[in-house]
Amino acid sequence: MNLGRVAAVRALIEVEKGSHVEDALAQFAPPGGPDRGLAWFVALGVLRRRSHVDAALRPHLERPVGNLDPAVRAVLRMGAFEKLFARTPPHAVVNEAVNVAQRVGAGRAKGLVNAVLRRVVEPTDLSRAEALDHPQWLLDRWTSRYGQPATDAWCARNNEQAPLAIACKGSVEDVTAAMTAAGHLVRPGTAGGVEVAGSLWVDAVHGAVSALPGFAEGAWWVQDPASAAVTEFVEGGPVLDACAAPGGKTLRLLSRGLAVTAVDRDQDRVDLLVSGVARVHGPVEAYAHDWEAGRHPTLGSFSTVLVDAPCTGLGTLRRHPEIRWRRKPNDVVAAARRQRAVLEGVFPHLAPDGALIYAVCSPEPEEGSALVKAFAEAHGLAIEAERSTAPPAGDEDAFYAARLRRHGG
Repeated sequence: MNLGRVAAVRALIEVEKGSHVEDALAQFAPPGGPDRGLAWFVALGVLRRRSHVDAALRPHLERPVGNLDPAVRAVLRMGAFEKLFARTPPHAVVNEAVNVAQRVGAGRAKGLVNAVLRRVVEPTDLSRAEALDHPQWLLDRWTSRYGQPATDAWCARNNEQAPLAIACKGSVEDVTAAMTAAGHLVRPGTAGGVEVAGSLWVDAVHGAVSALPGFAEGAWWVQDPASAAVTEFVEGGPVLDACAAPGGKTLRLLSRGLAVTAVDRDQDRVDLLVSGVARVHGPVEAYAHDWEAGRHPTLGSFSTVLVDAPCTGLGTLRRHPEIRWRRKPNDVVAAARRQRAVLEGVFPHLAPDGALIYAVCSPEPEEGSALVKAFAEAHGLAIEAERSTAPPAGDEDAFYAARLRRHGG
């Protein structure tokens, strides 16, 4: 029995409990080799194609997929995904799924798993939402803004494996050469069709990211080009990076020689940030503070305040496919309320004539352009620049960013 399948099923069970799929796979997947690659392929594949997979299972079950025991549900989804989207022979899919069911405590359902997976075939009556594997409410939103062809293309891209996105500390050429020598295909990172300085995409990475050349030496860190491009709005320092974890933007700013004070909402996230920054750059001034509670008690004013606000993450569905199934329409409104509270908390730290950079990895206007317009009007700020990568032109996330200027007092 392949340990990768066991790890994938266990990860899927944890995702249903609220874990991020990457965290669950880091916990359960083997450290290397083909089993690790299979675990990632299956778990992410099931989450990307969940509607499609459930539609294939539905005719062969007496009750809804959602009403099954979580372990049984995860095994059936794994088997159906492999049968529909992998090159595994059908008989092997069934046998492996039965064995995995035994390993994950669902042995009593072996007969069900066997019977259902033997009958699973490609469904012929998929709805648009099932075919695209995105919730209907999100399709409706995106289609109304971007049209059906662009939305369908975006959803199809979200269902593909994402390349690894990295940002380089120094020489892009040196990192490219080391990755290429290790057998990896490397491309310039782009956002909105434009190359982002110091950003690369590394294709077909199956092992642990920490094992790639240059990681241990701090030559690069993981960061999407659209995220990296947000820091291009920063013209100078000192900078308050107000929602800084895991630290990609802090590192981009430090690499430009800017003075950065990093803050995030709780100490665990700050510790993660400090650890990541130390691997690449060294010590950083960092504090734990929840901006929704108001201004920081000791920090002063900054000529630049960067707020990469907590958001729905709806622009990152390719890398984080579980998000599409967790979010509901009212989550967008709830996120906007939280974002407004964060902005109100950091605003007292913006110096006269200072720049406020706001960003979210979501394409939704309530979290982006509409929120920025309302906040600017309330506080007499000028919106100097805006940028959106929705729908993505390539492999980047869908980000929104804006630079606002505070003139005078």
